[in-house]
Amino acid sequence: MAATSAAVLSAAARRISRSAAVASSGGGTHLLSAATRRMSSSRSASSSSSSIITREVTGHHNLTISGYAATRKAPVEWIASSQAFDAAGYRWRIKYYPNGNSWNESNECISIFVELADDIKGPRQEVKDPVQFKLSLLDRAGNPSPKYCRSNDASFFVDGQARFQDFIRWKELEESGCLKDDSFIVRCDITVIKKWAEDDDTVSVDSASSRVVVPPSDLHRHLYDMLWKKQGVDVAIDVAGETFEAHGWLLAARSPAFEAELLAAPKEKAPGGGAVAVRRRVEIGGMEPRVFKALLHFMYTDALPPSMMEEEEEKHGAVAMARDLLAAAHRYELERLKLLCEEMLCRCIDVDTVAGTMAVAEQHGCGALEAACAEFLARPGNLKAVMETEGYEKIKANPTMMELIMKQLV
Repeated sequence: MAATSAAVLSAAARRISRSAAVASSGGGTHLLSAATRRMSSSRSASSSSSSIITREVTGHHNLTISGYAATRKAPVEWIASSQAFDAAGYRWRIKYYPNGNSWNESNECISIFVELADDIKGPRQEVKDPVQFKLSLLDRAGNPSPKYCRSNDASFFVDGQARFQDFIRWKELEESGCLKDDSFIVRCDITVIKKWAEDDDTVSVDSASSRVVVPPSDLHRHLYDMLWKKQGVDVAIDVAGETFEAHGWLLAARSPAFEAELLAAPKEKAPGGGAVAVRRRVEIGGMEPRVFKALLHFMYTDALPPSMMEEEEEKHGAVAMARDLLAAAHRYELERLKLLCEEMLCRCIDVDTVAGTMAVAEQHGCGALEAACAEFLARPGNLKAVMETEGYEKIKANPTMMELIMKQLV
């Protein structure tokens, strides 16, 4: 057994010796060189990847068209343009053709064009990305009517314009139920398809950030919760026998007028002690609790209360609330709230409301609202109808308002 093992070891030794000898010869060098090349080739092999990332950037704009009946009487070539607005990263303007345009076979329809507006901040805009436009007629609840939606393909639009030649016919509009008090609203949705290319495994900051979707701010929700849960309230506000509790720091930050009232307000011990042992008490006169509640809602959320938006169908109730809230906004120097109320009142101008609304506008320096009222009165038949209402006495007694109306009539 020992002899057999020795023989095996001896044979193995001889094979190793022969391999070493081959390695020291030219043939060994050739084999080693081939092996080296294979290893080198393996190490130099590489891979790459790239991707194209697309993202839709969207925006919308609501255009209110008042005085529909009057625009139908305008000449065929008559055009009205909206103010410039920002949407989907560009600046736009909407053109309204109440009697169609020169490309229409019939002038009994409305044409609407959406075009790039001149950019006052820099050079003329140029859009190289595909753009999709959708125009929708809004119903009385402010929702897009599926039957009256028009859209184009996601493609390049011609000469910076998207043309909706036959947006809606007069007869269709009048039968749609979307025409209210001689006015209708068109919503324009704009979608721009942005793209980024990534090469050589290098991701730019812009491309990487496009993968992250940032939700809208919900700060107003947290502030609103603090208000109605009464967390850390330190101010008591008495309004016509009703008391509201709020946070002095927020009221002071939102309204300079409120800040002055808080600084002058007396301090008192908070009932029950708690985290806030001392608070201030403010008394507000000349305002209804429901109006102050809406004012407080705006100061915490930067928006009108939902109940007020729902009341818009009940026009007279909504108008009264908007007028009172506008006066409160003027009193407490809340310019955005004032504009929101102006906008709502502009949508609610009719024979019964125009006199009172114009008086409020003149009293609180709302030039745009006052002009809208004067324009309504200047339309054929409107002034005569208003003269038969009790509210006309308010207009007749104010020389400034009468002068503004006369300018429109000239």
